[in-house]
Amino acid sequence: MEYNRLLAGISYINSFSQIAVARAVNQTLTLRNWLIGAYIIEYEQDGVDRATYATQLIEILAKDLKRQGVPGVAASNLRNFRQFALVYPHLAQDTILPRLLSFARLSPTEIHQTVSGELRSDVTEGTADTIEISFIDLLLFPSLQGRAQDKPPLPWQDAEYYQRLFATLSWSHLIELCRISDRLKRTFYELEAVKSNWSLREMKRQMNNMLYERVGLSKDKAAVLTLTQQGQLIDTPQTLIRDPYILEFLGLAERPAYSENDLEQALIDHLQEFMQELGRDFCFVERQFRMTVESEHHFLDLLFYHRSLQCLIAIDLKLGKFKHDYAGQMNFYLNYLRENVAYPHENPPVGIILCAERDAETVRYATTGLDNQLFVSRYLIALPSEETLKQWLREEQERLGQTKTQP
Repeated sequence: MEYNRLLAGISYINSFSQIAVARAVNQTLTLRNWLIGAYIIEYEQDGVDRATYATQLIEILAKDLKRQGVPGVAASNLRNFRQFALVYPHLAQDTILPRLLSFARLSPTEIHQTVSGELRSDVTEGTADTIEISFIDLLLFPSLQGRAQDKPPLPWQDAEYYQRLFATLSWSHLIELCRISDRLKRTFYELEAVKSNWSLREMKRQMNNMLYERVGLSKDKAAVLTLTQQGQLIDTPQTLIRDPYILEFLGLAERPAYSENDLEQALIDHLQEFMQELGRDFCFVERQFRMTVESEHHFLDLLFYHRSLQCLIAIDLKLGKFKHDYAGQMNFYLNYLRENVAYPHENPPVGIILCAERDAETVRYATTGLDNQLFVSRYLIALPSEETLKQWLREEQERLGQTKTQP
């Protein structure tokens, strides 16, 4: 064996082991935080001496735990733990919590010893009495059980689902998700974060940019039903396309003018960020893809392939407002790709025209009746205000509603 191979092998094993240890620590930390939050909730609901601490419980608890040397239990953290348990009460169910504890390799004995050693029957200063807590209490949490029954988990949200959630997402990811009050919206981001392996930064970006609303899940009843029953989005171009696409990462906002080539080059320079904005399963194929018909060359700005849809995705960039002839040009590209580029086992290509502005009626007249699936979406090179984006989405929702009711 060559020395360089030996060195590389040991380095890889070390890196792999560090990642495995970090994941195990994160999973254990997440469960610890939930258990602490669950105990606080049960104390608030059933504690016989609640009046002694009233609204100052969190602050008093934080000070006493700090005095005992328990790490990571500042008042702000305890509030997060409590919120975490409230948002995920289903973990209290006896079909889920034991599985998660086992997955994190936390034995009942270890938890029993830790809890009994950290909690005291009297948290006033100067006392050091400890109390024994039976492990069975960890599996009860009647307040959270009742909360879970009021809002039962979705059919596919079982122990395996939460196990994967905790194995993939960090505690920082989870506490960000806890801030989403709408359950279906939160579930959407859970699934996307796990499937797309989002960093915390990317997840916060997608949440701030209202990805849930831009995907249109909240407007597509079939997609909502599929997510509710199966835990996934319908794999169709309709659920793939976003509007608008937010390209603030390009850094073009400060320039007074730019060309389509500038926009295309900026997207290539920021290809990773652009593909994250496009969504999961996009694979880059080529820039300025050439199509030759009767010795005349035509060039498509960007060509991608989508793994789950199993089709080519053609993207054409336009700086100004959408014009009806853009649809004819894209339809030409799609026909060529379907006949000359796509493999027999693949689905027909899909086209996306990205433009700065669009008029819904012009888009409808230009695209209705075409054999190919063609979509027109807006792009923004600077992050809009939340109210502006919401207004756009409201207008789109109203337009879709009117379109569906027309004969």
